[in-house]
Amino acid sequence: VSPAQPAQSGFWEYLSQLTSDKESPEHGQSGKPGRDIANPKGSIRDGVGYVGNFLEKLVPLNRGLQPQLYQDSDSLRKLVRKELESLRVKLSPYVDEVHHKVGKNLEDLRSRLQPFTQELLDQVSLKARELRRHLTPSREVTAQLLEGADELQRFMAHYTDKIALHTEQVKAIFHPYAERL
Repeated sequence: VSPAQPAQSGFWEYLSQLTSDKESPEHGQSGKPGRDIANPKGSIRDGVGYVGNFLEKLVPLNRGLQPQLYQDSDSLRKLVRKELESLRVKLSPYVDEVHHKVGKNLEDLRSRLQPFTQELLDQVSLKARELRRHLTPSREVTAQLLEGADELQRFMAHYTDKIALHTEQVKAIFHPYAERL
């Protein structure tokens, strides 16, 4: 017999006492605590007394059940695992159904978004072409760059000749000193 059985029977016994006491003449005409208009203080005291008796009867339930739960934790763990497994077995068809519905909804969403994605890709492609056109130098700019490169080469060639001439002069001046050293 589980420790909850005596407490459960005690609870129902207490409720039956409450309902049978309701019709007793000591509670006035209405028969319910708290509804007696002639003596409200007494009715409140009676109600508090009923609640106190009810709580006193619940205390053994709390004391008897808790130690047994601690002592029998392995069997409780096995029971919980068994219940979880049975719940998993019961829910597996629903999980498959939900998985199927989610897949179907995703496919539906993908088909609905296809026109928008295609339009977005077209816009991105157009903007990329415009950007490439703006960033690629035009023929005029390319011609100016090539002309500038040619001018730079002529300028460097002119100075290359001057540098070679000055280098020869420096060699001629320092050559006698180098031989002496």
